[in-house]
Amino acid sequence: MMATAATVGVLSWQLGHSFVEAESPTTSKTVIDPDSKAAFPRHIRSEDGSPARLLGLGVRKITFLRVQVYVVGLYMKESDLDDHNSRFRAMPEVQKFQRTDQMSADTAFKAIVQTPIELILRIAPVKETNGPHLRDGFTRNLTQAAKTQKLSEPDNEEAMEGIMQFKNLFPKGKISTNQALIFRKSPDGSMTIQLDDEVLGTTRNRWVIENFFLGYLRSDSPISEKARDSIAQGIQDLLLQ
Repeated sequence: MMATAATVGVLSWQLGHSFVEAESPTTSKTVIDPDSKAAFPRHIRSEDGSPARLLGLGVRKITFLRVQVYVVGLYMKESDLDDHNSRFRAMPEVQKFQRTDQMSADTAFKAIVQTPIELILRIAPVKETNGPHLRDGFTRNLTQAAKTQKLSEPDNEEAMEGIMQFKNLFPKGKISTNQALIFRKSPDGSMTIQLDDEVLGTTRNRWVIENFFLGYLRSDSPISEKARDSIAQGIQDLLLQ
């Protein structure tokens, strides 16, 4: 189905995905989250300037109020996704990935997060918010993860120090609906936080980085179930190509 010059055309409904792609003559290709109607770019720049492609996205809701807070999407470098000899595609855990098998999916997601490849989470608020509000939600999820994992005293101390450092990287001002926080895990193991193109800071705390990403990817109570399911479907579709 083709987009006309007068209207924004829906190019495709991806089987099993919870998003559609739309394109107009005046805008780059975007992906529409059906719940929030937020538009995400299909591609963003990776660390080296090459394109990173959206694997999946979904809305984060406050469960008991069903209030939409933000939309989160996961991007990976196009070369990692499309090159069958890439480190990502060659991972045994990825090759055995089964979206409907919780153990298979969780094993693969953990391996993906721990492998030295670039991963990018893009988080865009549904309504105007501020840095402290989003920060408190992120750090609350990390603190709960530390409690659930029952870490040893030294590991817990390292995790808490990492959370405090992470907390200090966020902006204090407003974040509008046309802005986005970017969490970029580099192959060197660090994670840089940006507000649009402005670099806010970097953390190298491995526990914080891994658990921040896995919070959105785990099968058991993910931060956004819609995002997790969409990303899992994105990987499954990729492996069938």
